[in-house]
Amino acid sequence: MSNDAAMSAEQPADPLKSVATAMSSAAEAMRDGASDAAAKVQQALPATSEFVSRFVYSSCYFVSYGVVFPTLFLANVIPGGGPIAAGLCDGASAAGDFVKELRAQKAAQKNAANDQEEATLTQEGLEALDGA
Repeated sequence: MSNDAAMSAEQPADPLKSVATAMSSAAEAMRDGASDAAAKVQQALPATSEFVSRFVYSSCYFVSYGVVFPTLFLANVIPGGGPIAAGLCDGASAAGDFVKELRAQKAAQKNAANDQEEATLTQEGLEALDGA
């Protein structure tokens, strides 16, 4: 029996077994790498989102300032441009009011959704107490 054990130790390992072990190790390493990459993406996503949001806001702000300021300046400098300037100011004011209204509607919808969720949770809690 000890002779059989000595012979099996001297024989090379099964090549298919070594390939299977290597493939298993590679698959495990890929899974670990994928989970690490997913964690890195989850960490980087908020920072990237904030950067893009700030970039879009700043770009729109500076473009609008670069268009509106010279237009109002020219409208006030040119004789008879008073009505043009007044129209531009009124349009800007109307646009600001519209945006405020949209934000108020969104806030109202969010509050309504929160109230509905709270009512649902309260109802589920009461049903759980009645069932107990």
